[in-house]
Amino acid sequence: MKKRVRQVGGVTAASVVLSAGLIAGCGTNTVQSSQPAPTSTPSKASVQSVQKGGTLVVALAPSTNINWYLPLTNSSNASIYNAGLQILLYPGVIYIGSDYAIDWNDSFASSIDYNASGTVYTIHLKKNWVWSDGKPVTAQDVVWDYNLIKATDESNVPPWPNYNKGSGGVPNNVKSVVALDKYTVQITLKKPVNQQWFIYNGIGQLTALPEHAWNKYPNNMAQEIAYLGKEATNASFFTVVDGPFKLVSAKQGQAWVLVPNPTFAGHKSTLDKLIFQYEGSADSEFAALRSGSVNLGYLDPSQWNARSSLLQMGYKIVPAYNFAYDFIELNLQKGSPLYSAFNDLKVREALEYAMNQNQIDQDIYHGFAPPLYGPIPAQPKTVFYDPSLNNLFAYNPTKAKQLLESDGWKMENGVMTKNGQKLQFTMLVDSGSESTLQEAELVQQDWKQIGVDVTLQQMPFNQEIGIMSDTKNPGKWAAAAGTGITYGGSYPSGELLFEPGGLDNFGYNDPTADKLIAKTTEPVSSQAENMKNFFAYEDYIAKQLPVLWQNVPAGITVIAPNVHNATTQVLNPTTGYSLLNYIWMSSNK
Repeated sequence: MKKRVRQVGGVTAASVVLSAGLIAGCGTNTVQSSQPAPTSTPSKASVQSVQKGGTLVVALAPSTNINWYLPLTNSSNASIYNAGLQILLYPGVIYIGSDYAIDWNDSFASSIDYNASGTVYTIHLKKNWVWSDGKPVTAQDVVWDYNLIKATDESNVPPWPNYNKGSGGVPNNVKSVVALDKYTVQITLKKPVNQQWFIYNGIGQLTALPEHAWNKYPNNMAQEIAYLGKEATNASFFTVVDGPFKLVSAKQGQAWVLVPNPTFAGHKSTLDKLIFQYEGSADSEFAALRSGSVNLGYLDPSQWNARSSLLQMGYKIVPAYNFAYDFIELNLQKGSPLYSAFNDLKVREALEYAMNQNQIDQDIYHGFAPPLYGPIPAQPKTVFYDPSLNNLFAYNPTKAKQLLESDGWKMENGVMTKNGQKLQFTMLVDSGSESTLQEAELVQQDWKQIGVDVTLQQMPFNQEIGIMSDTKNPGKWAAAAGTGITYGGSYPSGELLFEPGGLDNFGYNDPTADKLIAKTTEPVSSQAENMKNFFAYEDYIAKQLPVLWQNVPAGITVIAPNVHNATTQVLNPTTGYSLLNYIWMSSNK
């Protein structure tokens, strides 16, 4: 599977199968309720009666570990694996379902009101939630969480910082966050913003944290942040929870064991245990599925032809599409080995046209990786995808070569050359995935046809990201493959991505793009205006190629025959946050 560099508004990620719309209008001066049209309530089991008991074992992909349990996460530990466990212990104020709408049933909030100008947001919390120690979960617990987020963003508070700094304009655009009463939080902003954007990216960061159990330094926030940062990797610290599960043990590189939380106010799990089990390789995970020691896992694309043995055992194998985009990163920073070439749009266009995404989809991903030509995927279906981008850069090596030649590049000894510079470079590739390497090899072959000579250099994903993130030494790399972004429930605008300093542009800077991105975060008067602004941003970014767009492969989920209610809504590959408390087990196999 491809690895995700970052999840916007959520987590950085290595994507696995399981990883696990609210359109706001400004209307009149009356307060608007943000109740969306359909919510994504998980479906109920209909054929068999729900049984109690059983152990659900979920496979973790190779090279991943759960090592940070605090919902506030620093950059180096912001993975989808950490977040997937965190949300089972500490659910968010809002939960974004598989249809990318707010699922109020599985949110701590029951509703959110906001004013017409988009400056005041009132969050109404459910009154029946309690911590596992019996204390009520209150508005003050949410306010305290915000205070911690704010503190991790301040320069005088040293330890982390919070990797999600700036998302939703938090905290710079926040004037105040207060508890109006025991179950109501009100947020006032300094300037108006797009309501949908702020609910998803601002309020979407919030959760309730147990102030009564954790606030060791109430008069010194710097000490408190340092204390929590130290405890964040200590699994035994997280005994007071309000989510559907409690963590009872954690062994790095082995397994993480959870049990149902009997005080959880939402849908209670019927399982005896939930185990996240580390697997050292795709082959070992496949063997675990066959032996029954894993009953909710994944199939690596390279194992597709071996799926019949699982099907014969009664397993279900289904695609799971993540709301994400994948890309090849070109180093556009000064000091990059191909700085001038990669900053030339015609060169980027030629590279994009020369990639045969249809072949990649069929030959490597068995039809489960539709071509992508912009920052929003066609699958899963959402209101954010502009269908006019279909086939924007459809495979056309002749056009790619003509673009280079019209730009002054000439073929010399099989390599396009201009002013002494050759389109010849090394591309970093994650070594943890056979399918990622296969895709890079196909791209290498495609580019060779137009005179672009690429050498592939495999390395562990963390090492690849470390080289790319070392902005003080941009000369160490030219291009990198196997990377991507998953939105994880956030509003899919580009302010943390394609503006200067964004997390996946590495030198890209376009004032026109910045203006279009800013427009997506401004208040709107209608859904039509909202989508017009969004499509203007999406279309421009798609055509400017700040990165080279690549296929987004679906994960292939494998479900054992005695695992029930593992629906798309429950597993929620769209955001990567699974509602595993809805799954139940039967004794039959």
